[in-house]
Amino acid sequence: MITVLVMAALAAGVWTYAARSEPAGPKFAPADGSVYIGVSTDIGRLGVFDETAGIGTHPAIYDQWTTPDGSVQSILTNARTKPGMTPMISWNLPLTNAAVTSGSKDSYIKAQAEAIRAYAKPVFVRLDWEMNANADWYPDWNEPAVTPVQFIASWQHVYQLFQQEGVTNAAFVWCPTLWDGPADQSPSAWYPGDQYVDWIGVDAYPQSANESFILTGPGGLNDQESFAARHAKPMMVAEWAPALPQPDTAAAVDLLFDFAAEYPKTVKALVYFDFDTNGKDYTLVDHPIGAAEFRKRVDGKAQFLMTVR
Repeated sequence: MITVLVMAALAAGVWTYAARSEPAGPKFAPADGSVYIGVSTDIGRLGVFDETAGIGTHPAIYDQWTTPDGSVQSILTNARTKPGMTPMISWNLPLTNAAVTSGSKDSYIKAQAEAIRAYAKPVFVRLDWEMNANADWYPDWNEPAVTPVQFIASWQHVYQLFQQEGVTNAAFVWCPTLWDGPADQSPSAWYPGDQYVDWIGVDAYPQSANESFILTGPGGLNDQESFAARHAKPMMVAEWAPALPQPDTAAAVDLLFDFAAEYPKTVKALVYFDFDTNGKDYTLVDHPIGAAEFRKRVDGKAQFLMTVR
């Protein structure tokens, strides 16, 4: 039996969180060697990605972001447009000023939990991703406004509210970025505990740094795989994509597929980031060489799944 006790020094004083005593098993994990193919994109562009990637009618996982404190319902509704496609909700939940642990957002959080419960099919919840990043990335849950202790306490509070509401169809995905973050803190400093996490995620862009850093650097892909394996959690690469104006190469795609192939007992999902944003074009359709390699890697390969099991 594992018990986690988090002591959070919050605005109202020292706050103690009583942890769950029984760990949750991995939800919706496919068999070893199988990998869900997923995508983050606008719903109107989903068909373009599907055709470019050569994956048929839809990916297994479809990811979209909420607005800050926004409703999850539109993401659930969009996912229903493709029968058998499972939503992943990247939930933008601001944590500053103890807004979650104070209970002031409980009604809102419970409403989202009810919407997911009513969906009655698997849903991935990627709550406040890249928490270990620089403050100007996500200031509502990065340091200095939110510390690792505060993040953990907030995450646990949300998770327990979901349990209280009887939500059994949600898998929580804890998802740092490759970068170690402020003060050289490793991603593990932000880990809420095995009882509160169903999947280990990581965001890893193959052209964001040299290959050795991405694979073997502190908090890199290999580190995250080892962390997931030690904690007996399935792992997903929750954001990845090559980015123009970097060269369009097969190698950028192979890096992620080769990583998944090297760790068939751990790496269970690859979710492509199909956007043109912030001066970088990640869309697969604009990477003809990468797209051809993507199709080659998945075409006719039974281990790549388009439905969550």
